Amino acid sequence: MITVLAALCLAIVAASLLGGGLPLATALTHTRLQLYLSFAAGTMLGAAFFHMMPEAVRIGSSDTLTWSAAGLLALFFLERFFAFHHHEAPADPDEPCPPHAHEHSGHAGHSAGLVNPAAPGAAGPGTKGTALSWGAAAFGLGVHTLTGGIALASAVAAGGLVHHSLGAAAWGVFVATIVHKPADALTLVSLMLRAGVPRSRAHLVNFGFALILPLGAVLFFVSIAWLGPGAAIPFTAKALAFSAGTFLCIALSDLLPELQFHAHDRLKLSAALLAGFGLMAVSGQWGPDNHADPPPPARARGVE
Repeated sequence: MITVLAALCLAIVAASLLGGGLPLATALTHTRLQLYLSFAAGTMLGAAFFHMMPEAVRIGSSDTLTWSAAGLLALFFLERFFAFHHHEAPADPDEPCPPHAHEHSGHAGHSAGLVNPAAPGAAGPGTKGTALSWGAAAFGLGVHTLTGGIALASAVAAGGLVHHSLGAAAWGVFVATIVHKPADALTLVSLMLRAGVPRSRAHLVNFGFALILPLGAVLFFVSIAWLGPGAAIPFTAKALAFSAGTFLCIALSDLLPELQFHAHDRLKLSAALLAGFGLMAVSGQWGPDNHADPPPPARARGVE
């Protein structure tokens, strides 16, 4: 299972590096980014509801879901007080959003990015305000990536400890993570380039950012080793449930800010969201997780 987890982490690291290279390769407008994010958010919602939470209950108990609430609130307050989770297109000044989209009273523009360059007092490229913005984004996205590594490791461990195979939960978390991770890297590199950071440094930072996910996986297994084999299954159930809460928070933070600003694209964005959500719903029916209950000792220890 460690070898499989290493391969999955390597694939996600590669996807993150690819996302960081997009600002140099293509012009991704705000609308295109929102379509992609709607699909990615759908996969994260679906992974939480159809893979992670059911598996956490299966190897633990219904009480394990309280850790999902803890994960959602922990990430929510992190974003409220330290770093706001957002995504911003790298080339968006000419087409941030069609004028008739801003129908929500009291708002002159959308909330997709950190700073509106045209707004009074907004920091321009290379200014201190923009530099601080990418630093805050790096911190927030780094925490999200760390929890993503824990989520992937706990899902893989759940399959290995209980089903002795790579279950549907692991594949669900992997798909949701590899779909969403390029957007995080794209945001980080775009903000750094806008702040005047040299390209070589921006991509070096993105490389370090990509490696945070394997670090989260290592942290999970170090914790398992420290707690001892008797606590492996209950800890895995709690970690998986906690991670499901963080997935819910990340997905909603991508979706809710754009809810009122894309009335013109509501059908396309809704279809993209349902496509990602439906993909996870269908894939949740695959794998041994849904055809066999965990052995009685695992279920008994899952509530400890």
